[in-house]
Amino acid sequence: MKIYKIVTSLLAAFFGVQNNKKFKEDERFIEEHGVKYFLIVGFFMVFLGLIFLGILVTFIVG
Repeated sequence: MKIYKIVTSLLAAFFGVQNNKKFKEDERFIEEHGVKYFLIVGFFMVFLGLIFLGILVTFIVG
């Protein structure tokens, strides 16, 4: 599974719009390789989201 597919899967999961077919693909990937890739990319995406929100709030308030 490429990083692009992991990112799109995590974005869909963040917004709660994952369809059943992609969910089964993700489940198969996790069974084969473990959850570490999803965790690493997920934490990185959350970190970037928090930085973006901080910059946005600073821009609006400042």
